Amino acid sequence: MPYGGGYRKGGFRGGGFRRNNFGPREMTKITCSECGKEGEVPFKPREGTPVYCRDCFMKKKGIIPREPAKKDEEAEEETEEVEEPSEE
Repeated sequence: MPYGGGYRKGGFRGGGFRRNNFGPREMTKITCSECGKEGEVPFKPREGTPVYCRDCFMKKKGIIPREPAKKDEEAEEETEEVEEPSEE
């Protein structure tokens, strides 16, 4: 059976992009074109093209960042119920 597209015919065997063991990504230091903050991006920017920090990029794309996960201690404090003193 000749290889073509699709899973059963080998579509994932030779075609497509897979990032296995190429090592760590090379980061390039940038200055955000929007806010001026310093940051890093996983690509080499082209000359004359604006480059944005993570926050400005997400704002431009309309992506709302998720709230960071709460630490275990903070989560426990919120779930603990406050005991009221009993009147004896």
